[in-house]
Amino acid sequence: MIETINLHKSYGSFSAVRGVGFTIGKGEIVGFLGPNGAGKTTTIRMLAGYLPPSSGTVSILGKDMATDALQIRRQVGYLPENNPLYEAMEVSEYLVFHWQARRLGDAVSRRQRIAEVAKSCGLESVLGKELKELSKGFKQRVGLAAALIHDPAVLLLDEPTSGLDPTQAREVRELILSLRHEKTILLTTHILSEVQSLCNRVIVIHKGAIVADKPLAELSVSQEFVVTMGFSQELNGGAAGITAIDGVLALDGPVPVGGTEYHYRLRAARDVRKDIFDYAASKKLPLVELKMEKRSLEEVFHELTR
Repeated sequence: MIETINLHKSYGSFSAVRGVGFTIGKGEIVGFLGPNGAGKTTTIRMLAGYLPPSSGTVSILGKDMATDALQIRRQVGYLPENNPLYEAMEVSEYLVFHWQARRLGDAVSRRQRIAEVAKSCGLESVLGKELKELSKGFKQRVGLAAALIHDPAVLLLDEPTSGLDPTQAREVRELILSLRHEKTILLTTHILSEVQSLCNRVIVIHKGAIVADKPLAELSVSQEFVVTMGFSQELNGGAAGITAIDGVLALDGPVPVGGTEYHYRLRAARDVRKDIFDYAASKKLPLVELKMEKRSLEEVFHELTR
């Protein structure tokens, strides 16, 4: 559905995007992550056809943006980060404007489609209101409705919940999730909880280049194993035996817990839980807990973009 190959965008001597390449299949919701200034918005503007690349290719639905831009735009819905709205218009007028600008069809089909997107985006109660009267959450809904008016196969969302309060952000996320079976969706964000609630795959960009492209579950798997251990007494001399296990890098602790347990945190180059269990059993160490830690998405993101 979406493919970029060796995509570059430069402004004079500054390279905003450097060699970006990825493929997104039908029905995926992919999070496009990166710190501010990483190249997220520049990339998504090139995908939307609003910005030409300096080099490289963008293809959507098998068509090349360089030669079939108009056909591609008919199949792409785009919600920019700053969601430009004509605030003196009523909501219904604004959606009519988008319909007519795209030359989509007659008045009967227009009324039917506007009713459909108004219902799916929760706008039925505000169709007669001017945009300037709406909350930011409703304005985002209007922007999304405008991006959906032509029933596109691909949806590009640039920071769709930016500036919204928690309730508004949750409502917009639920709206996006409701489209997951109908659209291929790429959304840029720096809100990590949003990625976890919406996406099953993450692409991370840093300083204009892709630094990770993995399913969300794989992205949070550490290349360094972290194990927590609990004992009913301090290890004392037993600590030396554990640190001598092949692959163990460091051992921290003990941390008293509840007056009856002592917890240790161990970093290793491999999964050493069986070795720890066997050693504790051989030395009759009172092991009461042994588990692998999983890094948070925040920790992974920091590691990739620091």
